[in-house]
Amino acid sequence: MSNKKKVSKKALLLSTAFFFLLITIVVLSNFLNEDEYFLQIYLPYKSSVYFETPIEPNQIFYHEYIHSVERSPVREYFKIDQHYNMIATESWTKSFGAGLPYEQKDELEMKDGFIVIKQERLIEYLNMLPSDLFPHVFNIDGQTVDLSAELNGERIRIQVIKK
Repeated sequence: MSNKKKVSKKALLLSTAFFFLLITIVVLSNFLNEDEYFLQIYLPYKSSVYFETPIEPNQIFYHEYIHSVERSPVREYFKIDQHYNMIATESWTKSFGAGLPYEQKDELEMKDGFIVIKQERLIEYLNMLPSDLFPHVFNIDGQTVDLSAELNGERIRIQVIKK
């Protein structure tokens, strides 16, 4: 076998080994650098995070408050979809009035004295201004933040972020 053929076989073998090494590095770096997603209570006017927890697809959270005009409880449920988007899923209310859902929806049911309105819609983020005048809480996986007591008068944004 000539030296030229030996060199080209060695070069081919080395380039093939390099290619597989490069593929292995790319796959491992993608595996090790997988993005993590978090649900945050963010304070936009202070540019700070008040609360943060890791999230996974199909996780559910809600916020619950007493409506200031109707003086009735309202609970709004959200879920995280497979693309880590927030999806509004249900609104629970005991009355209709200013700022409460009132249009006829396809899926209405009564449950525990509440009118449950089911309608899925994409939500980029939730802006709120909690007040200590009426109870307002946020809940995810048994973790509760008392928004009315802890964040009275603070503008907040509930959002999903990727790190």
